[in-house]
Amino acid sequence: MIYSIKPALRLAFAAVLSGVFLAPMGNAQAGGSKPTGGEIRVGAAYHGYASAESGTVDVSVDALLPAFDLGKPLSGDAFSLHPQIGVDLNTQGKTNAAFAGFAAVVRLPANFKIEADLGGSVNDGKKTSESGSGRSELGCNALFREAFGIGYQITSDVSVMAFAEHMSNANLCLPNNGITNFGLKLGYAF
Repeated sequence: MIYSIKPALRLAFAAVLSGVFLAPMGNAQAGGSKPTGGEIRVGAAYHGYASAESGTVDVSVDALLPAFDLGKPLSGDAFSLHPQIGVDLNTQGKTNAAFAGFAAVVRLPANFKIEADLGGSVNDGKKTSESGSGRSELGCNALFREAFGIGYQITSDVSVMAFAEHMSNANLCLPNNGITNFGLKLGYAF
């Protein structure tokens, strides 16, 4: 188990460092306001809903990098689009994944927000698997990733988010069982 998590931990460390070092550049471009700044998030997820890997837990780490400057007339303060990077590390030796893409965040009244993510992922999962192995058959190691979250901004720096994510290959290779995770993340804005 520890052996399979080490490469993913390296990716998580690189993601966090990238977010920290790229934050000042993005804040300067986006005006430096918290709604368009970046965020580091750590959480846990139920891994592999309705799959051979169900019943296991992921540690989820991701970073929303500072938002693109979309201009106030178009977006106001209610909408921001962020580059996103992260990892899902399975705690029981199942599939780990690293992902990158874009997160669209819409801030709602009363400190609520919703987020939709779209991008790609790479994983150390099984392309095909023997029956009864307890591993999902993903077809290929590069997958598409979609996610949706509902969050609450506790303070200007701290937020919490419930999320669902799905990774699959859109039938570009077979089989296409995919992985679906549900969880909670705690975020810290920078």
